[in-house]
Amino acid sequence: MHAHEMQPRPAHRHVADGFVGTVAGFLAGVAYLGAQVSFTALARQGDAAEPLQRIAAILMGPGAAPPPTDLNFTIFGMAMLIHFGLAIVYGRWIAALVDRLALLPAVALGAGLGLVLFGLNFEVIAPLAFPWFESSLRVITAADHALFGALAAAVCVLLRSPRT
Repeated sequence: MHAHEMQPRPAHRHVADGFVGTVAGFLAGVAYLGAQVSFTALARQGDAAEPLQRIAAILMGPGAAPPPTDLNFTIFGMAMLIHFGLAIVYGRWIAALVDRLALLPAVALGAGLGLVLFGLNFEVIAPLAFPWFESSLRVITAADHALFGALAAAVCVLLRSPRT
């Protein structure tokens, strides 16, 4: 290694990385939610609200989970707050892990990290705390998590500041 490669990163890079991770998480969260709602509507003959209801029920309790609860403004708003809050946290985590990678390795790692998030969220946490996720579409949800991670990583690489 050369001496200049071992220097600490400037403080402004940490702020920029946090911003990039936030943007990446938000954009990947939009893509995830769009895919999740669309595929659920196709698989369940038009019931696109199910993913939003499940998400909202994390804080609102099982009464917000499907069925038979209808989607209303409160459930929709709570789902957006929870989903995008988590998406931004996960985006910042992915940004930190792909910080020094080129685009293709970052996208591959991001997809893998998305699958790790799926495993943690749907195989560990949900069965213990949120049983209404049990009826979610597993294969589609796993694929959507891989999409989230890959897209978040790609955005991080494309938006990050040049190395100094």
